[in-house]
Amino acid sequence: MRKVFKKVTSHSIAFVLGAIIFGGLGVYAATTLASSSVQYNNSTSGGSSTTVQGAIDELYNLSDIRKRSNIVSAYTYNASTCVTGEESTCVATTCYKTKTANSCKAGDIIKYKVNDTDIVTFHVMFDNGTTMTMLSQKNVVSNTNWNSISDYATYNTDGTVCAYDACNDEGPMTVLVALERSTKLWTNVNNQTYTLGTTSLSSKGAYTGCSSYSSCTANTYTLAERTAKARLITAQEAYNLGCTTGGKTCPKWMYNYLYNSISYGGTVNDKSSDTETGYNNWGFWTMSAKSSNTYEAWCVDYDGTLYSEDVYNRSRGARAVVVVNK
Repeated sequence: MRKVFKKVTSHSIAFVLGAIIFGGLGVYAATTLASSSVQYNNSTSGGSSTTVQGAIDELYNLSDIRKRSNIVSAYTYNASTCVTGEESTCVATTCYKTKTANSCKAGDIIKYKVNDTDIVTFHVMFDNGTTMTMLSQKNVVSNTNWNSISDYATYNTDGTVCAYDACNDEGPMTVLVALERSTKLWTNVNNQTYTLGTTSLSSKGAYTGCSSYSSCTANTYTLAERTAKARLITAQEAYNLGCTTGGKTCPKWMYNYLYNSISYGGTVNDKSSDTETGYNNWGFWTMSAKSSNTYEAWCVDYDGTLYSEDVYNRSRGARAVVVVNK
């Protein structure tokens, strides 16, 4: 809606001023004014802008259209005082209103209305000034293989021989399809179109396989172009945000919820199927295979560690990576 409004205001100044100055649409039909030839005086308007376009932008920012933003609330992330957005010590932020890259920082908390009824809490991964790429605070999908035995058999159309029940050379088809299915009704979220192995999703390149979390030099698998509301985080992106194979190295906002849930409701040997505290939901999958081991893929573990797990013999959750307009 904002894009439409802005387009109308940018290209229809003559129409608006014609209607105001000459008192009717009929007069405008015969009269065209270029915005550069119109002077604007704000002495009686109460506004701060001194240009026509600035006045229209200012009016827009005060309008009901602006108030209908899909961002419900936003808070500045602080590892000590505001990790989830629910703490009483959280400080509200309007960083998402600023069209400057990195005005919202990694970890900042955005409560976003993904459709007409559902509000989901996200953390900013990065902000390019026009859009924000965000990671859901909680797992959207629970207890899922990276690629199950049955799905591996379905997608293994090239006849690759796998020494295990399922390998990582066909990609994260089980978890990725489950994520896309669970987020397909997020109508207020931008579509993402990408080709794994071709589209670079981080500064580390377009690789789908990483022998280590910091060294991604090969495409373990390739997938055709996909269009969806959400995708998985990559090991490269997790590494860019600070994750390593050392415990609790990921930023606190990436694992705090899982760690606290397990500390409160489970133990290391807990095999419960509970969607939040059970052993099989300790963490969430990345999009990246472990290229040095044909049956493992990278995940963010419950304690903030980048960890590799069996693609078919272990289940983890999935968090949604989405892109939204500022």
